[in-house]
Amino acid sequence: MHSQIDGAIEAFTKKSKIPQLNVGVWHNNVLYEASFGSDQQPGVDVFEIGSVGKTFTATLLAVLVENSVVNLADRVDKFRPDLLFAKDITLLQLATHTSGLPNDPFKGIILDAEKALRNFSHTDYNRFLEGISKPLKSGKIRYSNLGMALLGNLLADHLGMSYEKAVKKYILTPLGMTDTHVFPNAYDAKRVATGHNGRGKAVAHFLWNCMEPAGVWRSTTKDMMVFLKAHLGHSGELWESLLDKMILPAFNDRKREHQGLAWQLSCNKKFGDFAWHNGQTLGQKSVAVCAKASGSAIIILSNKAPKLWQHFFTSYSIEQLSFGILESLSKNT
Repeated sequence: MHSQIDGAIEAFTKKSKIPQLNVGVWHNNVLYEASFGSDQQPGVDVFEIGSVGKTFTATLLAVLVENSVVNLADRVDKFRPDLLFAKDITLLQLATHTSGLPNDPFKGIILDAEKALRNFSHTDYNRFLEGISKPLKSGKIRYSNLGMALLGNLLADHLGMSYEKAVKKYILTPLGMTDTHVFPNAYDAKRVATGHNGRGKAVAHFLWNCMEPAGVWRSTTKDMMVFLKAHLGHSGELWESLLDKMILPAFNDRKREHQGLAWQLSCNKKFGDFAWHNGQTLGQKSVAVCAKASGSAIIILSNKAPKLWQHFFTSYSIEQLSFGILESLSKNT
C-alpha cells in the first residue's frame, strides 16, 4: 500500500508547497500513516480540521435522537422561540444544509477575515440570528456554517453544557478519541501545526467564538482514524448502526440524494459509494473519506490553505488526492 500512496502525495505536496501534510489510510485491515512536506516539524501531529468537525455536530444529533432526547423533526422554535424564523426549520434541515440560512453570520464583503473572526462575539452571533426576520426558503441544499453552528449550540444548550463538553461526553470519550479538542491550549504547543495562508505566510490559530459546531476542532490522524473506523464497524455494532445513518442519503429525493447528515455522499464507477467531508480554516486544509463498501477510510491533514485560484485545478485539490488514493486502493482489493 505504501508504494501506491507515497508517490502521489509527495508530488502533491511539492507542487502545492505544503509545509506539512499528515495522512492516515485504513484498507484491508491495515493502517498506513505518514507525514510529508517541505518543512516537517518533529512531533507536530495536531491540525485544524475545519468543517470536517461538522460531522461531529451531526453525530451528536444522531446520538441524541437515538437516545430520544430530541427528534430530527423538532423545529428550532422548540429551543429558541425568540428567533423569528425558528418555526420554519427543523434540526434535520440544519444538519443537512437545507435550512435556508446564510453561509456565514456576516453582512457585506469581509476584507480582513482574520480580524472579523477574531472579533466575533456571542452578541454578534445572537444579533445576526435575531436579525433574520423573513421566512426561510428551506428544502434546497445551501451550505451553511451558521446553520451547523446553530444546530450544535441548540443541542448543547438543551443538554445544559458547552458544545465541546457535549461532543466529548457523547462521542469522543466513548470512542476513545482523547486527542481531539476545540482549543489549541489543550495541547503541548510543540505538537500543534502552524497554519499558512495561500501566500505561505504563517497565520494565528483558528478560533471563531460561538461557531465551534461549524468547524473549529483540532485533531490528529490517529484520532480521526478512530472516528472513521467506527463508521466501518470497528467500534461495535451499536456505533456502526448509529453511524450508518450518517452516511446514507437523508432524503428520498434524487435532487438531494448526495446529502447525508453533514456528510457529502458520492459514487464512483470504479470504487462505488463513499462519504466525505472537507474542511478549511484560514491556514489549514483537511479531508476525511469513508468508503464502507470497500472497508476503506482516509484522513488527510495539512497546514496550508490553497490559493483561491488553486480551487479550480484538480492537481491542487486535497479532495481529489484522497479520491485518487481511494481509487488506487480499489484496484488492489
